[in-house]
Amino acid sequence: MEKNQQLEAKYGLFTAISMVIGQVIGSGIFFKVDDVLVATQGNVLAGLLGFVIVGISVVFGAISMSNYAEVLPKDGGVLNYVNFRFGETASYFVGWMYMSLFYPLLTAVLFTVSGIYIAYFCAEFMSFSPGNLHFLLIGLVNVLIFFVFNIFRPRSSGIFQQFTMVLKILPLILIASIGILSLMKGDVEETNTFAFAVKNTSSSPSFILLVAASFVPISFAFDGWYIATQISGEIKNSRKNLPKALIIGTIAVMVIYVSYYSGIVLRMSGDEIIALKDTYITEFSRKVASNTGALVMQLFIIISVLGAANGLLLATIRVPFQFSNLPKAKKFLNIDVIDPKTKMPVNSALLGLAIIIMYMLIYFVSNTAPVFTERGFDISAIPIVFIYMVNGALFIGLFRLFRKDVFTGNKILKKIMAVTAIFGIVVVLLGTATAPNGITYMLISLVFLVFGFLLKKS
Repeated sequence: MEKNQQLEAKYGLFTAISMVIGQVIGSGIFFKVDDVLVATQGNVLAGLLGFVIVGISVVFGAISMSNYAEVLPKDGGVLNYVNFRFGETASYFVGWMYMSLFYPLLTAVLFTVSGIYIAYFCAEFMSFSPGNLHFLLIGLVNVLIFFVFNIFRPRSSGIFQQFTMVLKILPLILIASIGILSLMKGDVEETNTFAFAVKNTSSSPSFILLVAASFVPISFAFDGWYIATQISGEIKNSRKNLPKALIIGTIAVMVIYVSYYSGIVLRMSGDEIIALKDTYITEFSRKVASNTGALVMQLFIIISVLGAANGLLLATIRVPFQFSNLPKAKKFLNIDVIDPKTKMPVNSALLGLAIIIMYMLIYFVSNTAPVFTERGFDISAIPIVFIYMVNGALFIGLFRLFRKDVFTGNKILKKIMAVTAIFGIVVVLLGTATAPNGITYMLISLVFLVFGFLLKKS
């Protein structure tokens, strides 16, 4: 596309808000609640505070990120913002991390999670006990099926994405409503209420550390809100509507997540959720709506997880192509070539698929080898730490732009929002650093950055 061409502004405010909500709400919230309670050692109040703190951090981050949309209304996306503020070298390394770590690892995790829920769904009708090998094999089959669809039937893949976006929110709202109605009817055990948790929780440093430990899995659930900036050039009156969409969308997600979490823990104890792990949602459904309700809920979750996984796959198979076209990137494996028959960068897609499968195997090992399981090592946290670092750098970078007077509107208010967003990033990263394996996650990200020099033009 020629640089002087402009994308047609065809999306309104409602569509932009829907994209923010749709990109964030996927599968993370379903399979991270048990991880949150593991991190907080079963303390439901610490988990609730974690959701609120990370949610507020995301909202202020969205407000600050929208400043870049003001000066780049037609060129959205974190990669373009990094290039604008820090230059081609910085954007190269972010692109490298996107290709080698961020997108393929998250995609691998979500397809494995799809294997978890499908395996347990099948176990309702078949006599077997699902295990990690079942999760891996089903996940591999799923990723191969969706890969073929994305290459040869991209329109069908797009229709599936639209269908699943609607279904993502329904089970969350339903579960939140069940918890709230149960509380109003008094059908909640006292030990499951937040009031009981407040009475039995001290304000000691240990409690604060439990709250901080919850930031890592919760950040995973909130990830993706910034992806809506990718379509900024296609949003009508982007300078006004994109900031509104980011703010309204992230607030809506925070309310939905807090309500969902509350709905779950009001009906199930923290210890029970920890013991059930990712299957807690099935047993929750069985409690409130018998076996039939559990099966229906499982189907909703499977579709939601596959929708989220397919969305990430759609991006992952294109990232190598985008990376190879960065000015500082070396050309290799012809990943910058578009196949004339499929109109897709097939070599890029194959490389993306290979990296995903590699990470699926690594994820399997990390969930089975005692050296990882005994330490509670979670590789899905690594890319989340990376993106928080990138967003933090962008927020800090705003202050030089403030001095250059490139923004319109109330500059004092913009600075206050940026400071608050940076504070939120610092709180989450400090929480990550104090959490088990947190420093390791950060060091792994730095190692990946160093390896980025291998494909950088001298």
